[in-house]
Parts: sequence; C-alpha cells; structure tokens
Amino acid sequence: MAAVAVAPAASWLFRLRAAGAEGHWRRLCGAGLARGFLHPAATGEDAAQRRQVAHFTFQPDPEPREYGQTQKMNLFQSITSALDNSLAKDPTAVIFGEDVAFGGVFRCTVGLRDKYGKDRVFNTPLCEQGIVGFGIGIAVTGATAIAEIQFADYIFPAFDQIVNEAAKYRYRSGDLFNCGSLTIRSPWGCVGHGALYHSQSPEAFFAHCPGIKIKVISLS
Repeated sequence: MAAVAVAPAASWLFRLRAAGAEGHWRRLCGAGLARGFLHPAATGEDAAQRRQVAHFTFQPDPEPREYGQTQKMNLFQSITSALDNSLAKDPTAVIFGEDVAFGGVFRCTVGLRDKYGKDRVFNTPLCEQGIVGFGIGIAVTGATAIAEIQFADYIFPAFDQIVNEAAKYRYRSGDLFNCGSLTIRSPWGCVGHGALYHSQSPEAFFAHCPGIKIKVISLS
C-alpha cells in the first residue's frame, strides 16, 4: 500500500519539475529560498528550506463560529454594537455623558436608552471633571462605568481626575481598591474644520501616565 501511495506523489513531482520548475524558482527566489529546495536530493540547509515551503502556501483562516454571523459596519455602528454588547453582558454597566441619552453627537448610543432604560444610559451636566469623578466612584464600587467626553478637546478640565485620581487609585489604597472597570470614551481629531475645541488629538498627554491605558480604534 505504501508503494501505491508514493508513486502518484513522485509522478506529480516529476511533472511539476518538467512543466516549469524554473518558473516556480523565479517566483520564490525573492523569499530567500536556496535554489536546491526544489530538488529531492537536497540535504541539510536546503532540506530544511524545502520543509518550510508550506509557509508560502496560502491557507485561509477558518470561519469563527463562536461569534455567529458577521455584518459590515462603519466605525460609529461598530462602537454602538460594542456598547450594546457591554450593557447586555454586564448588568452593572452604565453609560453616561453629555447628550448620550438621545444618541450622542456621533449617534454612537442611539437606541441604547430605550433598550436598557434611563438608569443605565443617561445624561450628565456639562462638567467633564464631574463626569470622570462620577465614573471613578462607580468603578470603585465594582460596577462598570463607561463615561463619554463629547469631544476629546473638552477632556482637559478632567485632567486632574484622570491622572491624579483614577490612575493612582490602586496605589493610593494599597491595592485595596481600584477603578479598573472605568472606561473614558472620547472622539478626537474627528472634525477637521472644528478649530480649537473639536479637532485636537490630546491622547499623548495621558499616554505617559502610569495606571492609564490608551486605546485607539483601528480603521483597517
């Protein structure tokens, strides 16, 4: 049986070389493979390179099943979907900020108040330090706080709350408390003609502070 199984493979390799091994070599030479990798008599380093030829064979990733069906979304729709999932999976999660109840400036919270109620998606006063301070208090109790600053340009009044309170809470309490379940979401650089209060990208101010993680959505 072994001889029967090997014979077709050997015949196929022979036809491959006869039909244009030189062409295959030209396509693969740019990848750094030695010329001898196509020949069955190659040994040592050439044999190792021949064994690695599978790395150049395209194998599509299997379709993930645990996530169900996928759908095409724009950036704002994907944010809405992520917030929806957070509220659905975590009964302690709340979303709050300026105008989030009606859907937000960029419509990223549309429908969430109607779906989850006014106690979990609600507006706040126009006070950025108050929004972040409120989120810190919620997170310290063990709940999940998702605070929205309407534009990143407005985050500076909350700088002290973020850098000196939220970032240092675990350290200050000797690891007895933390506000790691606090997320502060804010769009930045989103309005090219918005002048000084709608076009800045201030994330670098916070990137150098221990205790804070900066996440930027990829557009790819």
